[in-house]
Amino acid sequence: MQNIFSNLNLKTKLLFMMVSLCFLSIAFLLFLYAQAEKDLIDEVRHHTEDLSTAIQISIEQMSQAKEKDAKGIEGFKGLTGFKKKGIRAISVVNSARDVIASSNPRLIGKKLSVKGESVRNIGNVTEYTTTTGGQKMYDILLPVVIGKEKLGYIHIETQFEDFADIARKNHRNRLVATLVIFSIGILAAMYLSRRYSEPIQTIADAAQRVAGGDLSVRLEAGRHDEIGRLTRNFNDMVGKLNENRQLEFRLKEAEHMSKIGTLASGIAHEVRNPLNLINLSIDHLRAMYPPDDERKREAFLSTVASIKSEIERLDGMVTNFLNFGRPLHLQFKRLQVEPVLEETFSLLNDSLSEQNIILKKEFSAGPCFVMADYRHLKTCFLNILINAIQSMPDGGRLRVETSLLGGAVCVRIEDTGCGIGTENLQKVFDPYFTTKEIGIGLGLALTKRVVEEHGGRISISSVVDQGTTVTVNLPQSAGV
Repeated sequence: MQNIFSNLNLKTKLLFMMVSLCFLSIAFLLFLYAQAEKDLIDEVRHHTEDLSTAIQISIEQMSQAKEKDAKGIEGFKGLTGFKKKGIRAISVVNSARDVIASSNPRLIGKKLSVKGESVRNIGNVTEYTTTTGGQKMYDILLPVVIGKEKLGYIHIETQFEDFADIARKNHRNRLVATLVIFSIGILAAMYLSRRYSEPIQTIADAAQRVAGGDLSVRLEAGRHDEIGRLTRNFNDMVGKLNENRQLEFRLKEAEHMSKIGTLASGIAHEVRNPLNLINLSIDHLRAMYPPDDERKREAFLSTVASIKSEIERLDGMVTNFLNFGRPLHLQFKRLQVEPVLEETFSLLNDSLSEQNIILKKEFSAGPCFVMADYRHLKTCFLNILINAIQSMPDGGRLRVETSLLGGAVCVRIEDTGCGIGTENLQKVFDPYFTTKEIGIGLGLALTKRVVEEHGGRISISSVVDQGTTVTVNLPQSAGV
């Protein structure tokens, strides 16, 4: 029942509350009216019975007193002390208006003196009405006639204080019932108000935080009413704003990278021509002007070799610039991964020996074929291996493993180098990001691009001072 009520919308809840209060009010008032009517009827019945009893006693005793004793004082002892609800006193008065018997002993022997603010005659009965202290008092003078002889009167003093008490009690009960019902309504309204105002205030505070730029705000959305829908819509809105912000950031970054790429391509073209001229000039100097002295010739050739090495490095950097800015033109063919890796190792044998790096190869038992561009795939492996070698200047172990895993060829390259810090691990594939003193940070970015163009994926994990693992997964080629 609670779940059903919580799923209702606010309009239905308010309508349900008002209808419930209305029915509750009607039910309470009907109950109180029925109870008051019953009390009033019972009181009138008791009052009538008491009054009839008093009249009957008075008439009977007056008749008996006439037969036995003219004054009949002894015959009226039964009235002494008679007092019922609504009857203050009942007295027997002779024809001379002397009180010969009364339920109030203080009135016996006195002359009957009845006065009233208003007098009304109903047949032989005379009714006197007096208002005292807000209560109406009624004096009823009833003649007693037996045969054709008037023996006297019966004087009855009555008041309707009991009936007024019933009316006041009924009025008080109705007032209390009304206050209780409306108190319940007020409490229910306060509960609904609090149940809805607090979440709205929470949403308003969250909206203010979002307006301040915090798009990580999320609200609990477990309710199923308007507040629940509002909360879910708010979360969706913040999520879309966050997506739009990230998209905007990526667009700005792409625009920035595009501008840098355009500038870099222009500079690369301008640099490549002088580099070619310098390279040719160095070759010309080496051929035309070597020193005659053996020792000087060796120093000269060593210097020329160093210059050419640096020129080649600069030319490689320029080539990376140009390749990164150009669209890839891949020529796919079915090839085996292991021979590509072996050829890459042969290019790095000198570096491995100079830095005392132990190479460990763990190739798959079966051949690992992929559909790939040979030249670009070799460049990817070369970039990864060069980074691994550069991370171990004082030696270490380099482990290269190939395996077949779930329809993919997996190549794992592990080193025991310096590792990569957590703050930089997510940036290693970003263009122009590097922690090295030399290099422009395009090697891994280009590698990731090539791997993804092959339909594969590349991931990296690293622990500082323990080493780095790069994993390349490429779709396996099952054909011949």
